[in-house]
Parts: sequence; structure tokens; C-alpha cells
Amino acid sequence: MATLYSDIFELVLSGFNDYKIDKLYQSDITSRNMDVYLTGFLIRAIPNFDNCEQDLEDRNDTSRTFNITLTTDEKVILSELAIVQLLKKEVNDVKQMELHLSDPKAYKHYAEANNLKEKRDTMYSAQENAERMMVKYSHKNIDWNDYM
Repeated sequence: MATLYSDIFELVLSGFNDYKIDKLYQSDITSRNMDVYLTGFLIRAIPNFDNCEQDLEDRNDTSRTFNITLTTDEKVILSELAIVQLLKKEVNDVKQMELHLSDPKAYKHYAEANNLKEKRDTMYSAQENAERMMVKYSHKNIDWNDYM
């Protein structure tokens, strides 16, 4: 049985809150716009799950499905890696990095720098969490009989 991308997206939404995604979801009852938006983050996340036991390239991006049945662990790891990609987009948002030259107050620049630092720290934390999950996943899938 195939695994739908939307199965991963539900897990992303349970661990990540973003007003843009919420707006997409509310504007389209079928969530198609949201699925299109999140698909790019999922595709960018897939190569980072390099120790997956299954072939994540066995998928259909048009129908937004994996042609394989992913385990719960694999879905959760992919969702965490997609969250990392979402956070990376926030950290790399040039608009937020621009200094507002029309505002001479140093406070605004300080607040922007702190906001960027917090986003970066959150992204690194999510990346570390995903890496821990992949290590745990690898250990669960080792055939220990091969080492005896």
C-alpha cells in the first residue's frame, strides 16, 4: 500500500506552526495548496534521510505518494526533516535580514538579530533531533545476528 505525502504533512503540522501554512489550509478546504507548498520541503528533506531502509525515490510526485508503505518511524523522521527545511527557509529569508535604514533606532536592528538567532537555534535543534531519530532508527534496524 502506498504512503501519501499528506500522511507526512499531518505530522509536520502537529509539530510546526506557521501562519502561511495555516492560511493556505484555511483558504482551500481540500488542502491542495498546502500540499503543493509542503511538497517542496518534503522533497528537499528526502536526501537527508540517507539511512532509510526503504527507497524514498520510489515515489510519484504528481499524485504525491510514495509507492511503498513507510513505517511510523520513517514518517516521523521525514516530517522532522521537512520541519528542518521549513526552518531553513525562515533563517535564509533575506527580507528579514535587511536592515531598515529608514529607522535609525538600534533597537529594531537588535530585535531582528535576536529573531534570526532564535530561528537559527530552533533550526539547529530540529536538525539535531532528526539526527538522533535517524540514529535510533538505524539501531532498531541492525540485524545483531550479523555481529555474533
